[in-house]
Amino acid sequence: MNIENVAQRLGGICPAGLGGFTPLSDAEMEELERQIGARLPIQYRLIVGRFGAFTFNGRSEQNSYVYFRSLESLPEYISSQRHLAYFDFFYGVTRERGPSGLQQQINLFADRVPTTMIPIASDGGAGQICLGIKGDDVGKVFYWDMANEPLDEETYQEDFGEPMPPEAKRQNVYLIAESFDEFLDQMITGPVEDR
Repeated sequence: MNIENVAQRLGGICPAGLGGFTPLSDAEMEELERQIGARLPIQYRLIVGRFGAFTFNGRSEQNSYVYFRSLESLPEYISSQRHLAYFDFFYGVTRERGPSGLQQQINLFADRVPTTMIPIASDGGAGQICLGIKGDDVGKVFYWDMANEPLDEETYQEDFGEPMPPEAKRQNVYLIAESFDEFLDQMITGPVEDR
């Protein structure tokens, strides 16, 4: 997938966070991969290695919304009947603290999202767009719904008297796309009513 074609279709690219584009260096990317114990998909590496944290401009200044289609139905408060949900921006900056920092978001959600994925983007609300990095999830893109976040391990153990089963950790996870490229291909601009 050519990021220039994606950017043109989605109104161009602009930096997210403070200042301009802050690409992740090869050394930062390698350190991140070492920390998560997985190799990131090539296309994702190329994009954050080129732009860092970024978003798309959308259709116009008055209509800057970008949406993504989801393979699995998302809860109604997140998406339209046509499986569309808001996209806000990709995380990427590691040298700054704040909501655009990829490492900061990985750390924030480390014990909350399944261990087979990391957050890579925001929907601008109570959800995370996650990338599968291990097991059967490798390379897939998921939506993690914070509004329906499962109990933490300790609370689950107290409430149910047994360890939390792995499937309980996924009760708020939905498959968006089978690959990062497919996720980019499923992004569109304009109001939901137009689609």
